[in-house]
Amino acid sequence: MLSAMAWLLALIAMQDTPPGLVITSDEHAVTLKQSVANNTVDTLMKGTDVLGGKAGVAMLYRVKPEASALIHDQATEIYYILEGSGTIVTGGSLKNPTVTDLTRLGAGISHSGERTGGESRKVKAKDIIIVPAGTPHSFSQLDGPISYLVYRFWTNTPAK
Repeated sequence: MLSAMAWLLALIAMQDTPPGLVITSDEHAVTLKQSVANNTVDTLMKGTDVLGGKAGVAMLYRVKPEASALIHDQATEIYYILEGSGTIVTGGSLKNPTVTDLTRLGAGISHSGERTGGESRKVKAKDIIIVPAGTPHSFSQLDGPISYLVYRFWTNTPAK
């Protein structure tokens, strides 16, 4: 009886597991081309439910530095720079943060505002940056257009 119950629970768990997602190089090339043509900064390409939250991949394309810094309450981001270079600032805090709902982009509830403090780093193509949930971040300077993939992992628990 116990083994039948364990088998049934395992079968139910397998059915709730989402299939993997694939984003082809052609798909992200088309997304980048559309982002450039439409002057769109952040485009969620695909997302799925994962254990404890959601995961998604977005294409970002910037032609100018960010005017304010951003904190995602529940989304950790990993950037992979495809082309371009600039200076990213992470850490510190935000003065007078304003709530922004970025759920449509896979980043959930976020806050934007003027940064105080933080650490500046020069980044370029093929660099990888990890921005934990709850960490202020922004590009303070760009050396020209920059494009990068953002892998977002959105948990159901706010960062502390």
